[in-house]
Amino acid sequence: MRNDDWLPVSAAALVAGAMALLLATVLTTDGATTQAMFRTVQEQGGRWLGGAFMYFLASVGLILGLPAIIVLVQGRGRRTAMAACVVLAVGYLGTAGYAALLIFFRALVVTEALTPAALEAAAEENGLMTFVFAWVGAFYLGELLLAIALWRAGTDVIARWVPIALLGHVVSLAFVAGPTWVGQVAVVLVALPLCGLAIRVAQR
Repeated sequence: MRNDDWLPVSAAALVAGAMALLLATVLTTDGATTQAMFRTVQEQGGRWLGGAFMYFLASVGLILGLPAIIVLVQGRGRRTAMAACVVLAVGYLGTAGYAALLIFFRALVVTEALTPAALEAAAEENGLMTFVFAWVGAFYLGELLLAIALWRAGTDVIARWVPIALLGHVVSLAFVAGPTWVGQVAVVLVALPLCGLAIRVAQR
């Protein structure tokens, strides 16, 4: 199959994955406290399930969109871009795992098998924290590498605002404990650059 045949599909998957990630964050973010999470699951279970499903779709779409990024960066920054895509693939796979955790969490809350206190205790379990840190670390490290690769590639490949926005999302990690709106703005800094990349691939 020629590049012309599958590149538009990969670019479209990248856009779909980015939009699904944005929507998933909006659906599952309703307050930063444990009590707020429980209230959302108990009162709006369909919304929570929808968010989990969107996270799964985001994982699939973003992984399928990675080849478009690799093809886009051909000159300077190519090796860094390939390394970024490998690391991002780990992060995107972790997003599917996170979706499964959200569904399992809802099941425990609905059946009253889990309390806020028990959740806070479970959140400190080493195995769970290892998964979370590996997932989040791969996500942000991959974005950092991709931003560096796109910056090195130059404006002939992609506009400067794309790597700058990706770097902005990496920096937002320092404000992860801030208000809810900070997280929602941060995910926009992921979705828009990925859409910009997909549009650029389609143009070429």
